[in-house]
Amino acid sequence: MNMKWLKTLLLSALCLAFLAGCARGASDGGKKGTSSDIQLGDSFEESNSLAEGSLQVTVKSAERITDVSELPPQELFFENYDHHVLSDGTMKEGSSFILLKLEVKSLDAAAKLDRYNDPYVFRADDLLTLIDLTEKQGKNYYYIPVDYFSLYGQESEHSLAFRLSPGETVEFEVGYFVGKKRDGSERDLSQLRACTTSGNANSDFVDLNLGEDRDD
Repeated sequence: MNMKWLKTLLLSALCLAFLAGCARGASDGGKKGTSSDIQLGDSFEESNSLAEGSLQVTVKSAERITDVSELPPQELFFENYDHHVLSDGTMKEGSSFILLKLEVKSLDAAAKLDRYNDPYVFRADDLLTLIDLTEKQGKNYYYIPVDYFSLYGQESEHSLAFRLSPGETVEFEVGYFVGKKRDGSERDLSQLRACTTSGNANSDFVDLNLGEDRDD
């Protein structure tokens, strides 16, 4: 009797472990926790606490720019231009400009917080930030803020705002100035990822396929 009871107990424990593993797999299915889950050109659905429904986002390309002549005019940047670009127009040592081209389609999204009296006005910085996989604070990553938005000023509500009704698609570019790491060491650009929230460790990550030896 004791041996039968022990076998039954072991079998029950194995079943519970299997079910727990399945539950974890199901709950993790909608959240990608590794840096290689999303590749350039792959679409993913973005839904967060700021919106009802979903926006379909595609990072179509990522470009590293080191030649300032390729940058947009200075007046289109938000605040970090002078921190990374010298007075003669050349880029400071250790600085790069990362330009992402995005395509965003509204599947059925409407803003939860009607910040701009229009439920179909969204902000580019609510979609993506930039993080370095080697720089964390606790469980979360430091994030690099958006410093350029190609639709800057088209919506008067906010410099990073864009309007998108359900079923519509919009393309735009966002840019980030990237310098040395916080400890002063050189940054490995291959560790940069587009992050679907502001550095949350449970975010989705897009591998930008950037490296220190690439200029495109």
